[in-house]
Amino acid sequence: MRSRYFLMIFVLSLFLRIFLLDAESLWLDEGSSVRFANLKIDEIIKSTKTDANPPLYYIILHLWIKMFGDSEASVRFPSVIFGIITVIILYKLCLKFWDEKVALISSLIAGISVFQVFYSQEARMYAMMCLLSVFSFFYFLEILENESIKHYIFYSLVNILLLYTHLYSFFIIFAQLIFVAFYERAKFKSFILTLFVSFLFFTPRFLIVLNQVKEILLFGRFWLPKPDFVELMKTLIQFAGATYPMPRDESGNVILNRLIIEYLSSAILLLVMLAMVVFSIFGFKKFTAGKRKTYIILWLWFIIPILTPFILSQFLTPFYFTRYVIASSIPFYCLVSIGVESCDDIRLKRYILGIILFLSVVNLAWYYGKTNKEEWREAVKFIEERAGERDLIIANKYVFYYYSTRKDVEKVQLQDIFLQNEHKLIGKLRQLSQKYERIWYVSSHEPELEEIIFKNLSNLMYFSMRKKFLGIEIFLFEKVKG
Repeated sequence: MRSRYFLMIFVLSLFLRIFLLDAESLWLDEGSSVRFANLKIDEIIKSTKTDANPPLYYIILHLWIKMFGDSEASVRFPSVIFGIITVIILYKLCLKFWDEKVALISSLIAGISVFQVFYSQEARMYAMMCLLSVFSFFYFLEILENESIKHYIFYSLVNILLLYTHLYSFFIIFAQLIFVAFYERAKFKSFILTLFVSFLFFTPRFLIVLNQVKEILLFGRFWLPKPDFVELMKTLIQFAGATYPMPRDESGNVILNRLIIEYLSSAILLLVMLAMVVFSIFGFKKFTAGKRKTYIILWLWFIIPILTPFILSQFLTPFYFTRYVIASSIPFYCLVSIGVESCDDIRLKRYILGIILFLSVVNLAWYYGKTNKEEWREAVKFIEERAGERDLIIANKYVFYYYSTRKDVEKVQLQDIFLQNEHKLIGKLRQLSQKYERIWYVSSHEPELEEIIFKNLSNLMYFSMRKKFLGIEIFLFEKVKG
């Protein structure tokens, strides 16, 4: 019976992650993943020295592309695998350290969560980080229950992989350290020794990380605003299933009625989930000693990786972002499940679970029914269907070249020139305006560069068209005749 129910959850979770996998274009960050992954492994390691993310995910994607190519579905499929294994390991974790019903409910909520599905359909490292965090806590709990060399080795190995996946891994491990320091002092020395081994293997990357952290925290070289309470609520509502960006029409205007309905369903779902999390607290005295320990760990896993960067971002350069705390969504779903299972009234329990499932399905319908990623495929097609042989395309993002098929139209990147010298960029624009009949400029996530290019080309040529796609703007400039 148990295996049959979980098999249904597994099949449903897999279907949701594969469904419409390549329906949307790669967006900017996914293009960056493909760019790194198409390098040689030694070049990936070298290139990521200036990237905020460690190289492990890119190396795995590199090996995957070697075997299966770099189509949209192919480069996203490793995240599908990470996402579905997360559901499996979550089930095993809850089954071993709680009970069967909580295991089924937790894996079901995670399996149909829009938040989890979204990152399981993205060619980035977040699904992988989430999976490794579940593995890390699984072996952490194994060590607390039954110390053995095998468990320590697996725990250390998983943490090494975690550290080489994303820097927020430090906050995940910090949550475990807090628990051991306060509740398992007898194991503290063994735990510290295990962490030392993990960090020892991370040493080659550590100096790079220190330099990056120095630049980010002290010199303000990051792009995120200071998070506030609203940002925390955005994190929770995304855990519940709200998706970004907001629904828009073809002109880029927010579709208000859809926005209200979509966010209303997520807000109601979040309130129900939070009520269950609070309700779980009242059952604490009824828990066995082992479950109390697991319960406290779930809370630390949920809170510490969120609050630590949030608090640090109040005093240092902000670096808090919801997708970076994806690992905390898993214990959140577990706490919700414990709250549901703590209800003594079977009818009420069924109603609550029914509401959670119904609203999750509503959120899935919104997710699959709208555009969630930048429309690079559509933008490139729009330009290349209209560009002439004497035109120039200014495109600074790799993802443009991923989709570009026109070899007869010249393309140029000006990002490096801009970073070197603004006056040199202006001179380059003057030369280009004299050489080409028309210039297409593709802008995305580059406001300063866009301002300079638009201002100068508008003075040198006739600004004839502007076209918006999700996350992208296209400008067309034509040579003034006569």
